[in-house]
Amino acid sequence: METIQDFLVATAEEIDAAQEKFPSNKHQLAALGEEVGELFNAMLEYDSGNPTVDVEHIVAEAIQVAAMAARVALEGDASFKHGKETS
Repeated sequence: METIQDFLVATAEEIDAAQEKFPSNKHQLAALGEEVGELFNAMLEYDSGNPTVDVEHIVAEAIQVAAMAARVALEGDASFKHGKETS
């Protein structure tokens, strides 16, 4: 991934895929927290020299975090006051 534009395009694609697979906005904040945890773990594993984790894996996790953050911001979370339930 070379530019912020590349990152944003990949994030938009991830949002589309996530909305298709998980159309409901229930539990989106929990999903965002899970994605942040996965990014955190990937960075820790990379830093400790785990050969199965590379920068591409970290970027992929960051894209998933960005996608979920966008969904929470735009769709809300039906589990909370911020967000009407979507189907």
